[in-house]
Amino acid sequence: MRFPNIKASTTLSNDIVHAALAWHRTPNGTTKRALRAAVDALVSERSHKVAVYLANEQCALETSTPIVRSVGFSGEISTKCFAVYSDGSTIRNPGPSGCGWVVMNEGEVVHEGFKAIGYATNQIAEIRAAAYGLNDLPEGATVEVFTDSLYVVKTMRGQYRKKTNLEHWQCLADAVGRHASVTFHHVRGHAGHQVNERADRLARKASSEAEQDARDAMS
Repeated sequence: MRFPNIKASTTLSNDIVHAALAWHRTPNGTTKRALRAAVDALVSERSHKVAVYLANEQCALETSTPIVRSVGFSGEISTKCFAVYSDGSTIRNPGPSGCGWVVMNEGEVVHEGFKAIGYATNQIAEIRAAAYGLNDLPEGATVEVFTDSLYVVKTMRGQYRKKTNLEHWQCLADAVGRHASVTFHHVRGHAGHQVNERADRLARKASSEAEQDARDAMS
């Protein structure tokens, strides 16, 4: 894969130069720490940009490829009213990422799915998890989406502006547009909610697959 030209910021570059000069003149613990902090900041900035780039490539690829790995279906769908519990998982942030979702109808779990999305940020994984859950439903449904991501909930309610991850917000907007009505609700993560914990386990399974895929690609 050919990566875009991702440039370091002028501020971080200057910080590294100044720290390196200070270290050269008086090599002690303080300037060593300054140099390491500057380098770490630069690496973090670059890896975030690479994560966004790779996730955007994945988003474009998925317009022509299947997006769902089903891990079970049971029961009869009696109405087109659904609850979707979605969650994203990232091993390190950014890092290997995955999405999980659980679909409920009339208070019963009727479907669940998960997907490894490669190298991404936690925010991207959360956005995409909600989109996958919505796309896993028949069109024209009335849906309540439950997620532990306040970032997703407040953005979809219009409380936060969409400043970054625009391609992924568009994927979610397209998924919302398939349905008659979609509302977003926040649920506390890791608070013992059984369905939310189920979505979390699926997301972590998917991020583990993403990590294994990365290892296989390097071997």
